[in-house]
Amino acid sequence: MMWFYVWIGWFFGAVARFFLTKYWNYILPHNVPFGTLLVNLCGSLLMWIIFGIFFFQEIDVRIKSLVVTWFLWALTTFSTFSLESFFLLDSWEYKHFFYNVFGNVCGTILFAALWFYGAKILIWHLVK
Repeated sequence: MMWFYVWIGWFFGAVARFFLTKYWNYILPHNVPFGTLLVNLCGSLLMWIIFGIFFFQEIDVRIKSLVVTWFLWALTTFSTFSLESFFLLDSWEYKHFFYNVFGNVCGTILFAALWFYGAKILIWHLVK
């Protein structure tokens, strides 16, 4: 039965990624693939929101696996970022390649840190 949870999480993550990247690339047309960047940044936010919920609520391990491992994995998969970066490099778009790599790598680390410390402060105030 666990395979069903894996498939459901992967399916919804992949579908969400497809529609969100298409939407953001339509809203912000540019040589830098902003759709992937924004999906990755949103994924880092969702990760900490979900971990915050899991911290306060007792949730079945299958649901945790579905949401964290498979939904977020399919939503923020690294392969799309890598392929888009390669195509920018291959077409000699060095400036856009740098923006894409810097934005995705540094941006997601920064957002993960902001959400982590923000959640920590919020939890500290709620517990206090």
